Amino acid sequence: MPNTKRHQGGKDATIIAMASLSIVGFASGSPLSQLAMARLARDHRLAAIVGPPPRRGVLHKLRRAWPGSSDPLAGFGVPLIDAGEVGRFKPDVIVAASFPRIIPATVLAAARLGALNMHASALPRHRGVDGIFGTYWDDDRDAAMTIHWINERIDAGDIAAQKSLPLARGRPSGELYLELSAIGVELLAGVLEQISVGQVPRQPQDESRATYQSAADIARARIPFVHWPAERVWHVLSGLGDQRSELVADSNGQPLAHRRATRYRTSSDLEPGRIAIVEAGYELHCSDGIVTLARGT
Repeated sequence: MPNTKRHQGGKDATIIAMASLSIVGFASGSPLSQLAMARLARDHRLAAIVGPPPRRGVLHKLRRAWPGSSDPLAGFGVPLIDAGEVGRFKPDVIVAASFPRIIPATVLAAARLGALNMHASALPRHRGVDGIFGTYWDDDRDAAMTIHWINERIDAGDIAAQKSLPLARGRPSGELYLELSAIGVELLAGVLEQISVGQVPRQPQDESRATYQSAADIARARIPFVHWPAERVWHVLSGLGDQRSELVADSNGQPLAHRRATRYRTSSDLEPGRIAIVEAGYELHCSDGIVTLARGT
């Protein structure tokens, strides 16, 4: 049966019937994908979920970071299927939530109204596997969540909804991820509500502002702390150091095992590029100050 929603307007408020959409979800098992699938199951008809086969990689890392059920997508009471089976469920919409693979065009075509993706950046900035990484790395002052339509290019489809929030300096990225996940679920719910009453929110992306980072780009990334100011180095390492441990390399190009940056200070006694070993871990001599970095294991 259709849902109903009362729009504001006093005693004469309009009651709008919202059709329940048939949806196939594509999910990784991450917290974002679990929240999204739960909301889809509550508000619409979640027909099935496509989850990637177990592998060491993005999914493996997500499940290590947020341990839980060995099969976190099994609790929604719907079939877990392969991508090739989507067509037999005849979905109105496909929804991808942190799904770590490109969905083939032949599969996307099975959705009557199209396919939506949740991406944690202010698209078109930071297309690619990890928008949050790019947000910190490029020193953006705001973080964002975007719901966009999927097309043949990675994260390049029309924007359906987007919301930004100020990024506090040095905020742990895992904490930001969880807040953006909650924001994303609400944005997704709003987009699907519009679709269910016949509206199709679309705003083309501005290609002149587009940036992209592949998984390989991120794996190779090392902070050029000899050139960056100490505050920026601290912000990136305090933010990303809760989940990434090889963002700094020594003078021989070998990555250091580290955790989060704990503080920074200005100093006139600098040797930019030097890494000093101290009791707390390391001291990175930056262009204008020193960053203290906790040692990893």
